[in-house]
Amino acid sequence: MRLIGLLVGMALLGTTPALAQDYPSKPIHIISPFGPGTATDTVARVIAMEISRRTGQSVVVDNRPGAEGQIGAQAAAMAAPDGYTIFVTTQTTQAINQHVYKTLPYDPVKSFAPISALSGSAQIVIVRKDLTVTSIAELIALARAQPGKLAFGSGNGSARGAAELFKIMAKVDLLGVPYKTQPQVIADLLGGRIDVTFSDFTTGLPPVRDGRARGLAVTSLQRYPGLEHFPSVAESGLPGYESRPWNAAYAPAGTPRPIIDRLNRLIQDAVNSETYRTLMRTTLGVPFPGSPEDLAAWQESEIKKWGEIVRLAGMKEP
Repeated sequence: MRLIGLLVGMALLGTTPALAQDYPSKPIHIISPFGPGTATDTVARVIAMEISRRTGQSVVVDNRPGAEGQIGAQAAAMAAPDGYTIFVTTQTTQAINQHVYKTLPYDPVKSFAPISALSGSAQIVIVRKDLTVTSIAELIALARAQPGKLAFGSGNGSARGAAELFKIMAKVDLLGVPYKTQPQVIADLLGGRIDVTFSDFTTGLPPVRDGRARGLAVTSLQRYPGLEHFPSVAESGLPGYESRPWNAAYAPAGTPRPIIDRLNRLIQDAVNSETYRTLMRTTLGVPFPGSPEDLAAWQESEIKKWGEIVRLAGMKEP
């Protein structure tokens, strides 16, 4: 029996490189755990287009929003580990959820094989246009004068985490309102049903730029390139405040390493393409691709960081 096992193992080792050379030989699915129009969806669609252009295979983006990314993460985790499912996601599913929820339908580390980081960014603090604040200091003052009255919306863990960290550091009480996706948050902000959100640039900047909402500050430590006219939250009275969302690509756990390496090369090429760099300039993102090991180390550090934020903020679900 041991001999048979050895022969089977040798056969598999012999065929894996050949499989990698033939890969991909059919369409690829990219699962995005957030809705159309979100920052993650936009990144996924450009990556899909670039991989398709390089391989000649169609690459379809499958949006699975809901439960702060858990629905999409579960679908990706349960997919066949054959290289034909890619999970493009954020720290919401890979670093935050495990600290917030008692149980998850996936394991953020064990259920996935890292492929590559994709990009990083910051967020913008937005308030409804008729709210009588024009700065972070004024927002804090109003929140302290009306504890529990101002409502913030969040369509993902990154937006919620940024707001909860703000609450801790500013010592204010804001009412949290969860949404399925961040574009819904923006719609309700513009409709006057919530007061503030900490939004990704993709969904948050357009209504600020056209005057439908008011931007107060960015969540990077310093002023953000391309948005220098907005102060950072850190320089607006909360030294050390920082929230930096990121996107990354994973495969289901068990995907053969030669396939992971092939996907990594395809994604490196996609991230270095002019199309992707144009997207980054438009959305003010910063590409930072790397090796699977780089992503694994980054995720580990993010898990530790967000664990402490969730604990301090009391974000854990009962």
